[in-house]
Order: sequence, then C-alpha cells, then structure tokens
Amino acid sequence: MGQLLAVLLRSLGRNLLVFAAIVLVLASASWVRDEWRDIQHIVGELPALRQAQAVFDERRAALVHATEEEVRRLSGAGIAQLDRRIAAIDGEIAQLRREQEAAPVLGAVLAGREALAQQLARSAMRDMEIELRRQEKTHLLALRARADALANRQAALATLERLRREHVAVYTALQDTLKRRAQLEAAAGTWGKLFFTEDYRHLRALDARAAQLRARNTAAHRAFQAQRALVNTLPSVGAPAAFRLNDEALAAAAAPLRERLREVEQLAGTSGAWQVYGVVQPLLLPALLVLLGWWLAPAAIRALFYFVLAPLAARRLAIVIGAAAAQTRPRMSSRISAVSQALALAPGDELLVRPDYCQSQPAGVAVATRVLFDWRRPLSSLAARLWMLKRLRAVTAAEVVVSATLDPLDEVALLELAPGESFVLQPSCLVGMVLGGGRRPVIRSHWRLGTLHAWLTLQLRYLSFEGPATLVLKGCRGVRLEHAGRGRTISQDATLGFSAHAGYGTVRAEPFLPYLAGRQPLFHDSFTGQDACFLYEEVPRAAQEGRRRNNPFGMLLDAGLKAFGI
Repeated sequence: MGQLLAVLLRSLGRNLLVFAAIVLVLASASWVRDEWRDIQHIVGELPALRQAQAVFDERRAALVHATEEEVRRLSGAGIAQLDRRIAAIDGEIAQLRREQEAAPVLGAVLAGREALAQQLARSAMRDMEIELRRQEKTHLLALRARADALANRQAALATLERLRREHVAVYTALQDTLKRRAQLEAAAGTWGKLFFTEDYRHLRALDARAAQLRARNTAAHRAFQAQRALVNTLPSVGAPAAFRLNDEALAAAAAPLRERLREVEQLAGTSGAWQVYGVVQPLLLPALLVLLGWWLAPAAIRALFYFVLAPLAARRLAIVIGAAAAQTRPRMSSRISAVSQALALAPGDELLVRPDYCQSQPAGVAVATRVLFDWRRPLSSLAARLWMLKRLRAVTAAEVVVSATLDPLDEVALLELAPGESFVLQPSCLVGMVLGGGRRPVIRSHWRLGTLHAWLTLQLRYLSFEGPATLVLKGCRGVRLEHAGRGRTISQDATLGFSAHAGYGTVRAEPFLPYLAGRQPLFHDSFTGQDACFLYEEVPRAAQEGRRRNNPFGMLLDAGLKAFGI
C-alpha cells in the first residue's frame, strides 16, 4: 500500500510539473511572439532606415551645394537668363510632382520593410528637391524683379540726361541769340529803330528767334522737371540679397523618414531581445571563427603529429631495459589467465597478495599483514594499491586460490620468473607475489629521460622484477602473453609488461582516419626480440565506458603515475 501511494504521489508530482510547464509555455508564448515580431521589424527596418537616412543626408548636402553654386552664378545674370532658369525650375518641379503622384506606396509596403524604407527615402528626396527648387525659384524671381527695376531706373536716368542736354543746348542758343542782338543794337544805334533800315530788319529777326528759343527752352525745362520728378518716384535698387536656405522647410521634407526611424529606434531601445541581439551579434563572427578553429586546430595538430612526429619517433632506436638472462626459458604465445588460479606453496614459501584477491587458503598457513610491498618505494606501493597486503607463509605444502573477488571483469595470471630473468611490469597490474624460500625478487628502477619514446608515451621510469619469483597479475577480461619475435604491436592502454631485454618502442597507429576521428591513439607499443615476450590485458581498462575518466585532475594523476612507471 505504501509503495502504491508513493508511485501515485510521484506520478502526481510529475504531472503537476508538466502542467506547470505547459501553463508557463502558454503564458510566455504571446510575449515570445511579440518579441520575435519586434526583432523581425527591427532587423528588417532599422539598418535600411539608417542607410536611407544617411543617403538622404548625403544627397541633401550635394543638392544644397549645387543650388548655392547655381544661384551664385546667376547673381549677376540678365533678365533673359533668369527667365530661362526659372522656366527650367518650373519644369523640374512639375516632373518631381508627377513622380510623387505615381509613387507606389502600397506596393512598397507589400514588398517588404526594406522596400518601404527605400520608398520613404525616395519620397523624402523628392519633397526635399521640390522645396529646394521652390526656394531657388523664389530667390531668382527676386533677382529678376531687381534686374527689371534696375533696367527701368537706368532707362529713366538716361532719358533725364538726354532732356538735360537738350535744355542746356536750347538755353545756350537763346543766350547766344540775346547776346548777338545786344551787340547789333549797340552797333546800329538810331538806325536800328528805323523800320526801313537793314539793322531794323536784323533786330526783328533776332527777336523772333529769341522768342522761339524762349518757348523751346521753357518746354525743355518743363520736360526735364517732369522726368526728374518721375526718377525721384522710382524705388532705389540696392544690392541683391544673399541666398539663404530655409533649413526647417528642407528638414520637414524628411519628417516621415525620421519619424519612422525614431519609432523603430524607440522599439529597439525598449526590446530586451533586441538589446541581447545587439550584444551578441558582433560576437557571432568571432565565435564562428573560434568554433572553426576549435574544429580545425585539433585536426591540424593531429595531422602534424601523424605525418611528422610519428614517423620521426618510429626511426628512433628502441628502448632496451637490460640484457637477456642466461637461464631465460622460451615462452609460447598463449592466454595465461583465468578467473581463478591455484598457487602451490612449498614449505618455506611466502605469498604476498592483496586481501581482495585471496579467495581461499588452507588452515595451516601462517597469516600476517605487510603494510607496504616495498619500503624502499613507498609512493609506488601506495599508488599501485600494494599496501596492507596479506602475508601467507607455508610451513608445509599448501595450495592457495587467488581470484578477483570484487571486480567481475578481472582475471588472474601467473608469471614465473627464472633466476636472473627480468621482466618490466606496471605495479598497478601486480596483485601478489610468491617468494621462494622467503627470498625477495630484485626490483630495479630504470629512468629513460633521453629517449623520444619515453616522452611520447609519458613513461619516464620503468620498474623491472628479477626472479626467481612467481608474480600474480590481473587483467581486464584476461591476460595474454605473446612472443615478440621480429616485431609485434599492441595498444598502449593494454600493455602490462615486457621482457627486460625486449626492444620497446612506439610506432604510428594506422590508418589515419580513425586517429583523426579520435577512435584510436596516435601510437602503438612495439616489441621486438627473438626470445622476448610481452603481456597485455584482453580489454584495456581505459576502454571500458564506465571507467573512463572525464575529470581533468584524474587524468593528470593517471599521467603522473604512468610517468613514474606505476
């Protein structure tokens, strides 16, 4: 009943969590949809609107400069030239208005946000050009009126000057006539008063001419006075006014474009998703390049190692730890492990074994504890788990069964070393040792710092065990012993040990593609030697899925232990 209630409560809890997640998704769906729509609007319109505004400002500056230059060129032009330019401006304004009326605003809206921005920019440019042409025309009309007034005033002044000269000429002729009459009258004396004399007739002719000149002088004076009065009534013509553009009117032409840009920028300023996009967007390309580098750099490094470093290492001389013993017995390639092994102990023999590998023992043996396997190498003993060992001493002949009682994948192998025979082993695979007559085997350390093979395998120290002794070894899914002969290669992860006189080196693991894909290592262990052999476990411990290390500290610890031959 309790289990049923627990199952019901767990099911109810899971369903409540699913229900809460569904409610949360439905509640946030509208917000996500609105944010997505805003981002689409911003991404589609904001760059196009900013580009359109920049193009508009550039076009406006160019047109303003061209218009100012044109007005400056026409500042001293005549009426005919001004009339031609005014007529041309009227034609340009009419053409711009026709284009404005024919602009497909609805089509631009349906075409997309970028097309709408371009349409707004074109409309703003047309309105700006119309306003600019209108202001130019207004200034040119003022110039024409001034030119017309200036021409009228100059004509009136010319007429006034002509009338003045005519009046001066008539007045001069009148004064000359009066002077001649006075001289003639003074010379004629009394004879000039007698009507039948010649002097009298000359005086009368001069009087008639003087009367005629007086009438002409009066008329010329009146005409001059009238023209001068007319000139005085004409307005004075000053200097032409400078051409000043109405910037507010020109800016009003781009009001729809600026307003739309302001709305989109305001939307961008209030959109949290867009702000995140603005922060992330400049990093997309660098991130992509880093990702490509992350993919390609390991491949390039692997290719360099495979085609350059590995062949270089293969040409180096193999590592040879020691010379072959005189009593080395030949060994055949075989599987030397089993789930359990029976060890026959002669009287006086001693067995050091890890407690979890001692499956059964006779009742008559002396049992004690050995704290460390080798007190001269305490760190190696601790790292290889060779501490707190079970020590069995046989008084009479006895048989002890060893087996991996904790790990079902481990099998146990027995390796007998003849006197003087030396074998290089990793202490981590050693679980026990039979000491004949209580004599301990000689354990030697061999450093190989000057060889490339040692650095490539990261194993700088090698431990060799010299017989006579029987070594108890463990290996995952079994241990095999093979004869090296002219050369054999195996996976580095599987290697447990090899004969001290064997030639040990590294060779390139082939083919290339599995190595490039990370499915095989770069190097395999290589062994050579006519009477040499090597040991390896059937399934490398590192290849087991459940035993792989992902912790970098664990990987560093493993590398350190391997470097010291442990």
